[in-house]
Amino acid sequence: MSTQSIRNVCDMMARAIEHIKQDIKAKGRRIQTLTERIEKLQSQPNPDWALIRDLKTDRQELEDELETDRSQLAAFEEEFAASCGP
Repeated sequence: MSTQSIRNVCDMMARAIEHIKQDIKAKGRRIQTLTERIEKLQSQPNPDWALIRDLKTDRQELEDELETDRSQLAAFEEEFAASCGP
């Protein structure tokens, strides 16, 4: 593989890593927002338990995606370090 091809692959991997990092931050913010909304709803005199349950389900799905994203990020970073250097 030519040096230019390797550089292109490394550039693609760097962009993918950056994209995953941005997704992780966005999901973290969304989880925080959902958590705050759930807490606010639970503190009301007559909480809407169906809505709270749905929000908790959404939050759990995001948390599961976040775990997958973090594993994927670690794998990409390892591959990038091995193939493209620090």
